[in-house]
Amino acid sequence: MSRPSVAVVGAGAFGVRHLAAYRSLGVPVRALVEPDAATRQRVAVEYGVPQTYACVADLLAAAPPDAASVCVPGPAHRPVAVDLLTAGVPVLVEKPLAATVIDAAAIVAVAERTGVLCQPGHILRYSAPHRALHDVVRAGRLGQVLAVSSRRDRPRTLSRLFPREHPALLTAVHDIDLALWYAGAPVVEVRAAARTRPGSATPVLVWAELRHANDVVSSIRNSYLLPEHTPNHTSDLVEVYGTDGVAHVDLGHPTLLVQGEPTEAPDWLLSPVDGGGALAAELRHFLGQVDGTAPTAVVPLADGLHVVRVAEAVADSATAGGAVRRIPPSPHL
Repeated sequence: MSRPSVAVVGAGAFGVRHLAAYRSLGVPVRALVEPDAATRQRVAVEYGVPQTYACVADLLAAAPPDAASVCVPGPAHRPVAVDLLTAGVPVLVEKPLAATVIDAAAIVAVAERTGVLCQPGHILRYSAPHRALHDVVRAGRLGQVLAVSSRRDRPRTLSRLFPREHPALLTAVHDIDLALWYAGAPVVEVRAAARTRPGSATPVLVWAELRHANDVVSSIRNSYLLPEHTPNHTSDLVEVYGTDGVAHVDLGHPTLLVQGEPTEAPDWLLSPVDGGGALAAELRHFLGQVDGTAPTAVVPLADGLHVVRVAEAVADSATAGGAVRRIPPSPHL
C-alpha cells in the first residue's frame, strides 16, 4: 500500500480509533483536526501526529491531505464533508452519513458534482462474521431471503453521552444498513415504536418493522437499558431467514470477559485497541478506493443516503405512534 497523506477530523472516541487503525496499517496520519486545544494536543502527542488544526479551513489552507476520516459528531458531518469534498479530498464519513436526510443529500450532491470519493463508514460490512453471513446469503445457501431480524442492546450510558440523538440515527443505523445489505433491496415502508424512561430526553427503546422492495421484512430492536457498567458491544444479534434455512451472527458472547471493577469485554472484532479488526479493514479498503486498487465499493454512497432516509422515517413513525411511513424510490438505488 502506498503511504498517502491522511488527516483525521475529530479526536473523540472514534477519531482515536481511526488513528490507531491507520497506525496498525502502517499509514501515518499527517494531520489532526480538533477544536478543543487540550484534546488536540494530547491526542496528537499520543499518536505522533505532526500537524494539528482547530478547523478544516485551517487544514485546507495549509495543504489538503490525500484523504480524510470524518469522525466529528453527526450534526457536523455536512459542513466538514462538504468543505473537504469541495477541496478535492476523498473522505470516509463515519456513520451515519449525516444527522438528517437534507444534510446527507447535500453531501451526496457535492460528491457527485465534484466526482470526489465519499465513502459512508458502515463498519459492520467489514466485520468478518457479518461478511461471512453476507457471503452465505449471496451464495443462495439459505434459499430466497424472507426476513432479517436484529437486536442491539446498549447501556444507559448512551442516553447520557448522546442526550439529543435519537437511537434510530445512532445505533440503529448499523441494523438498518445490515437489513439493506442482507435483504438486497431498498426499504419502501417503515413502522416503528419507541419508549422512554425517567430522566431520558430521547427514547431508550426503538422497535421498527421494515418492508423492502422485494418484500423481505426486517425487524430492528435497539435499547439503551443495560446497566451502566455493561460493556457496550454485547447482546448484538442479527438473523437471516430464508426458504432453505436460517443463519445468524451473535456477538452476545465476548471472546474475553473480565468481571472485575469495572467489568470489561474488549472488542476484538470491530475496533480493538491495537487498531486492527473491522475498522482497519474498512480503512484499508477506503485507501484502496482512493488509489484505485479497490475499484468496487463495499458501501455505495447511495446506501449511506438511503440508511439515513430509513432512520429518519423510523424516528418519525415512532413519534407519530407507529404510523406507516413510506419511502419513495431513490434514483440512486
